[in-house]
Amino acid sequence: MIDLSALQLKLSQTISPARYRHSLAVMELSRELAAAYGAEPEEAAVAGLLHDVAREMEPGRLLALADEWGLPLSEVDRKVPILLHGMVGAEILRREWKLDNPRILSAVAQHITGGPVMSLLSQAVFIADYAEPGRKFPAARTARLLAREDRVKALKYVIRRGIQYVLNRGFLIHPLTIAAWNQLAAEGDLKPE
Repeated sequence: MIDLSALQLKLSQTISPARYRHSLAVMELSRELAAAYGAEPEEAAVAGLLHDVAREMEPGRLLALADEWGLPLSEVDRKVPILLHGMVGAEILRREWKLDNPRILSAVAQHITGGPVMSLLSQAVFIADYAEPGRKFPAARTARLLAREDRVKALKYVIRRGIQYVLNRGFLIHPLTIAAWNQLAAEGDLKPE
């Protein structure tokens, strides 16, 4: 049994107050969505709470840790190391926080880039990170509505919006995000919104 209160206390001492508020909101929405999607709500709460444990690390430190720990890196990871905060965060949770639940660690690792194979738990956390109630932009509100109506539509929407955001700013798209999109597109019925 994981002591969620102890994790909340430790996290509150690890990240900024604003990031902690976001993490609490992601925790609650992850729990709700996991229950609706058939994943384990308490695992989703832990993954949602801890998903950004490494988000405030310096990009150079993220890259150094990923190299030190032998994490698989793409060229995009090397050029945009902030995208490593999910993978590095999962490894920090495993190595330093002594969390050994592979489903939770995978959800933390995938929350920023997604991936071609995502568990229901990972999907709940991925959607919740984008759609949590503290996010006030219109697409987040739309994602919240979709998340409660149709998991697949919500996932497609969040990935599509993420790719559009990156393209509109001329940033690099992570290969795992492309793989996630292609997997969903191959499953059919993708229509322009």
